Amino acid sequence: MIVTGCPPQPETARQTHHATPAAAVVFIYAVVMAGGNLTVPLYDLWASQFGFGPAITALVFIAYVMGVAGTLLVAGSLSDAIGRRPVLALALALAALSTLGFALADGLTVLLISRVLSGTATGLITAAATSSIAEIVPGRKTASVLAAAANVGGLSLGTITAGLLAQFVPAPTRTVFWCYLAVCAVAGIGWLRVPETSGRRTRWQPRIRRPALPRGAGRARSFLAGGVLAAAAFGVNGFFSSLAPAFLRDDLGISNRAVIGAGIGILFISALLAQVIAPPAILRRGTGTALLAIGMTVIEVALWIHSAPVFIVGTVFAGAAVGTLFRHGLGVTDALCDPGNRAELSATYFLFIYSGLAVPVLLLGLIDQADGTRISSTTLAALVICVALAGLALGRTAGPSHPDTDGGSHDRLRK
Repeated sequence: MIVTGCPPQPETARQTHHATPAAAVVFIYAVVMAGGNLTVPLYDLWASQFGFGPAITALVFIAYVMGVAGTLLVAGSLSDAIGRRPVLALALALAALSTLGFALADGLTVLLISRVLSGTATGLITAAATSSIAEIVPGRKTASVLAAAANVGGLSLGTITAGLLAQFVPAPTRTVFWCYLAVCAVAGIGWLRVPETSGRRTRWQPRIRRPALPRGAGRARSFLAGGVLAAAAFGVNGFFSSLAPAFLRDDLGISNRAVIGAGIGILFISALLAQVIAPPAILRRGTGTALLAIGMTVIEVALWIHSAPVFIVGTVFAGAAVGTLFRHGLGVTDALCDPGNRAELSATYFLFIYSGLAVPVLLLGLIDQADGTRISSTTLAALVICVALAGLALGRTAGPSHPDTDGGSHDRLRK
């Protein structure tokens, strides 16, 4: 791990705080994130068209995660070196290119390549857009809320919109993506209003970078705890973004793709609401872990008793946990970095998240293929809860860490 110092941020980085530039970055961020979830209601169509099962479905999803993780490792600090604006443009262009691949896909190979490109776009946008928003928007709490809302809001919009189109338009595996390309064009126009907020310019060389940690054992443990908790939460996201449509169809008897998209979208909407309207006292490690355990338990019960209403209740709890733990981790990360390494530390945080997406989904797909949904879903629930408890225990050894909820913790993190 690279250990980096994080002195206080100069106010000059936050001077550009007009509403229009901030809205432009948030919109681009949400659009690219939405592109990563457009495929969720379409997996069963591709499975039928190209003849693959749960394990290959999981592999197609993992291709996306590998694109994200590889980009974060190789180019996570790219916007620190060349600026936020060029990286935002590159991410949007790759999102459009991957979408073109999906629209023209004629087999599994094209799907896998397109998913890798989509993941690459996501890997570029997460660190660059999160950093750009933090540098444009005055107020650490407001910036964290906007970045988290753009991320999770984009995921929810992508799932719900794709589900509606898949149910009601002809040739959904084509039409969904042609519509999204038009949205990418609008985002490209919005990019013209994005200012450059990074004053640092260095020569960037592509290489695999070791994940960064803040200096100081206590602060490093706080950062790691936030990352582990976010990884556990996003294990739930991985399940909903890959194999949940098949579970809803096979275990709950839901075949309407608009309903499936909306059902999965509830997770992301609940996560979004938890970040935006939840009182600060709720946005804590312990609260998020408790919500996660409740949500996964209720979801598991719903799958065993074949109850859609119970599944929705569990989804709401799990989504609230995702939103709580994600925003908590973003707040800790932002408090521990400075403009010189903001994207690098953000990239490390998102590596935790996408590791949490990949491992449970791959495990779930393999077990589902071999032993069925009952065993695989139980294994996922147990894994997610155990990882969350490990993150909670690690966080308690570091003490209070969230700058928005723990009184005075911002100063402690800086010292």
